[in-house]
Amino acid sequence: MGLGVAAAWYLRRDTTVLPTQVSTAPSCAPSATATPTASPPATRNPVVLPPPSAVTLSVLNGTNRNLLAKRVADALAAQGFHVTGQGNSRTGVTGPSQVVYGPGASLLARTASSWVLGSTVVPSPHAQRGSVQVVLGSSFTRLATPAEAAAARRGAVPTAAASPVTTPAVLPCRS
Repeated sequence: MGLGVAAAWYLRRDTTVLPTQVSTAPSCAPSATATPTASPPATRNPVVLPPPSAVTLSVLNGTNRNLLAKRVADALAAQGFHVTGQGNSRTGVTGPSQVVYGPGASLLARTASSWVLGSTVVPSPHAQRGSVQVVLGSSFTRLATPAEAAAARRGAVPTAAASPVTTPAVLPCRS
């Protein structure tokens, strides 16, 4: 019998005796299992979004519909937004409209998004600080009514639940 065959036979034979009772006494050996520690449930903290009058934005048409950006920019201005420009996007946007924002403008973008139905809020770390830009997508149909936008702004914003913390089932012994 060769050395390889003997080694395989030795490794395959199982002479381990299984315990009939599990000890609950602490051990200095690390445990293979971890016990999740209770984490607080996810909470919904209300976030107060700024009013439209606090938001300066530009509107771009990412569709092939003529004058869409101008019509939407005029409608947003009528609701109190400070619209600094409107025009066509260099690239088309298939699907939902996007509210793109620069650093420090997430709440401003969320206010704008509450008016653009079905839009997604997209951070852009390379955009100018505090900037907000609405890029209208192919699925854009209309802006929200004042009541719809107000309801969207009043909604609570979910905060991420704390990730479960795992601790060893038995803490290591000090030597």
